[in-house]
Amino acid sequence: MSRERRCVIVGAGLSGLCAARTLQRAGVHAEIVEASDGVGGRVRTDTQDGFLFDRGFQVMFTAYPAILEELDLDELVPMAFEPGALIHWKDRLNPISDPFRRPHHLFAAARSPLFGMGDKLKTASLRLHLMAMTLDEIFAMPDKTLEAYLRDFGFTSDYLDRFIRPFYGGIFLERDLTTSARMFAFLFKMLSEGDSILPAKGMGELGKQIAGDLFPGSIRFHAPVRELLKEGERVTGVILENGEKIEADDVIVATEADTASRLTGIEMPTEQRSSTCLYFSVPEAFTTEKLVLLFTEPGSLVNNAALVTNVAPTYAPTGKHLFTATVLGNSPLSDTELVDSVKREMALKLPASRASEWEFLRLYRVIWAQFAQPAGIFERLPDTQTGIEGLTLAGEITQSSSLHGALVAGRNAAYAVMSGRI
Repeated sequence: MSRERRCVIVGAGLSGLCAARTLQRAGVHAEIVEASDGVGGRVRTDTQDGFLFDRGFQVMFTAYPAILEELDLDELVPMAFEPGALIHWKDRLNPISDPFRRPHHLFAAARSPLFGMGDKLKTASLRLHLMAMTLDEIFAMPDKTLEAYLRDFGFTSDYLDRFIRPFYGGIFLERDLTTSARMFAFLFKMLSEGDSILPAKGMGELGKQIAGDLFPGSIRFHAPVRELLKEGERVTGVILENGEKIEADDVIVATEADTASRLTGIEMPTEQRSSTCLYFSVPEAFTTEKLVLLFTEPGSLVNNAALVTNVAPTYAPTGKHLFTATVLGNSPLSDTELVDSVKREMALKLPASRASEWEFLRLYRVIWAQFAQPAGIFERLPDTQTGIEGLTLAGEITQSSSLHGALVAGRNAAYAVMSGRI
């Protein structure tokens, strides 16, 4: 009888979890070693006194193909944002909506003073153009910066400054619009085709759902990997920080790029985007809109925010309201200075919010929130198949910095192991 094939996966983020489940379903003995105390990688949720805190403001796009293939959405109890945004401009909040998905908002959208009719018509044209493209076609189109792509399409500076910079700045964590046009086109299409949702119990439920399908004992926590175990040029397992050796026929590295590069010696993009996320308990819902709030002013400390409990009441105890604010980058301000500055800015821009009465709850400095995705990035990403016997790469760094990319990367790594290719 042949010996059961064994695979060790480094990292219990969504990519590593997806790889493990795919392998186990195919009869491969797969186990995960994880440095932290839980699953999900960056997609985790903490709890305190009935509040839920995602580690950095995140939402899930239901149109992601990998989400539909790998997760049970109904089990997550999805709670959706309305398509659009609430934009702070000229000292007031201006709602905008997607009239294709909310036709009853068509006339309000046409009358919005945020940008001219030309930009509105071009938005419709861009939507139709990208909806007609497949994902393969989008990722094969000539790449350029997001700003160059939209200016070539004919959009004005007003449109870029009042919507694109704050909205996609909150997604890509940069307002200079240097991100790949391919990535923008991909996400624009996803936002047009599906909802942006929060699971009722927090974004951490994504990883927990996948982990729940694994065999008991498949994940070892508090088990950071020091280096890969090798025999000659072949990778034969991992060595943990405590010196323990775990032998395996295959090793999948499913970590962030900097850790993956250190372990494997493979060159890969390691520039990251950072964000700082703050949570507050607020005395009342100062708006009933289920929309993300955007701040257009170039000097604004807060890029985007949300009254989370308007969308997902489960994120706070009964009678409480949860507000989150995102500051791009790792702010040089101390935590105390940052909390005070955000409250002062929100009191000025959202006078109905009673921001001076807000109770600070949590702050997260997410240093590696995603890897930078400038124009031309996709030609520089490492392959799943490393060319090193016994070693396979997963993690979003092989695909795109997104939930979709992480899941696809994990699945592809599992397929590579099962095919016996290197």
